[in-house]
Amino acid sequence: MRKLYIFLLLIFSLPFGEGRGGVFAQTLDTSAYKQYTFIKHNLNHIENDSSSLNLFYERLYQLEEKKITRINITHIGDSHIQADHFSGLVRQKMQFKFGNAGRGLVFPYRSAKSNEPTSYKTITNVPWEYKRNVFYDKPLPIGISGFTIQTNDSLAEINLMVKDQPNLGYSFTKFTLFHEKGLSNFDISICDELNCERGLFKSTDKSNNPFVSELKFDKPVRQIYLRNKNSDTAHQRATRIYGMLLENDSSGVLYNMIGVNGAEYRHYVMSKYFTQQLSYLNSDLMIISLGTNEAYSKGFDKDFFYRSIDSLVMSVKLTNPKASIIITTPPDSYRRTKNGRVKNPDMKLARETVVSYCLKNNVAYWDLFEVMGGYGSMGKWYAMKLSAKDRVHFSGKGYQIQGDLFYNALMEGYELFKKGKTK
Repeated sequence: MRKLYIFLLLIFSLPFGEGRGGVFAQTLDTSAYKQYTFIKHNLNHIENDSSSLNLFYERLYQLEEKKITRINITHIGDSHIQADHFSGLVRQKMQFKFGNAGRGLVFPYRSAKSNEPTSYKTITNVPWEYKRNVFYDKPLPIGISGFTIQTNDSLAEINLMVKDQPNLGYSFTKFTLFHEKGLSNFDISICDELNCERGLFKSTDKSNNPFVSELKFDKPVRQIYLRNKNSDTAHQRATRIYGMLLENDSSGVLYNMIGVNGAEYRHYVMSKYFTQQLSYLNSDLMIISLGTNEAYSKGFDKDFFYRSIDSLVMSVKLTNPKASIIITTPPDSYRRTKNGRVKNPDMKLARETVVSYCLKNNVAYWDLFEVMGGYGSMGKWYAMKLSAKDRVHFSGKGYQIQGDLFYNALMEGYELFKKGKTK
């Protein structure tokens, strides 16, 4: 075991790869957009926000005036979000302006054989069963992250290390684990590289929340180890993990990212514990960025898509009644055919459906589809190396531009709200 710790410590001491055009590169200045003439800056607004976001804007104003200490934002999405390029850029800019309350929700994606954001790293010593909400017919239930992992190995460990960003430290003083509790589940020890008695999450403890265990540290930490502890060999058989939350003691913004490759609205609706666990985050604002996968293949059903949007929004509102909501329209993209990649007309229909839903139900929205240039504009993004070869996903730089655009639109709405308060 000591050799394992030394091995892991060596791995964690290596620099984290950020990838080409990663989110943690310096933020683009808006003057750099001049070459991207297809971006419609005149349309870059949060639409329908005059009443639907008042509650959030007011909370943000109170944070800025130091009347409250925390704003919680949760960004839900698909593969555009899972890598955390777009959402990570917005997180950084919000925290630079309003304060950094922590890294927020994380998940050990590597244990689920999936891609992980670059702002933290996880490693494990055993294989885990895993499931993402896209595969809803598999037996594991899905919780807050849209992913679930499970192991029956009593010696299993997960090691988590966060990476600080320039002028933003992500060391944490509070660790929250979303996991399955009950007699058949292992207890979990929380360790650091020197001490394996930092905390013990007992699987039979349901005093706080049926899925949540919390631990406060006396000083900020950057690296912890979660280790199974078999306290009852007659009954304990498994560990099942839904997510982890990292917070600090500072005032500011906690910006949570929930992203699942391939996800659609319906997959979150069908996730057994998703909205129940989501309520723990006590979100002031929820941003929903979905729709690409519904419209990617032929056979897009506009009416079914509308109902799917409504189902997720209603279920989120039911368990998070105080949260304001922004829905982003899916970006323009191409569709793969036997004749190569072609413009996808169904993405335009998906965009129209989102806008129609938001207008009818007084939900704020950000029209990424039109802001990026409208139908067929993904070809222009690709020509400027702002999208991947599939012309569905973006390059790191492309996601960074999206983050800047969204942040600017949100701050524009907020500044208009503030002006209205002084009239």
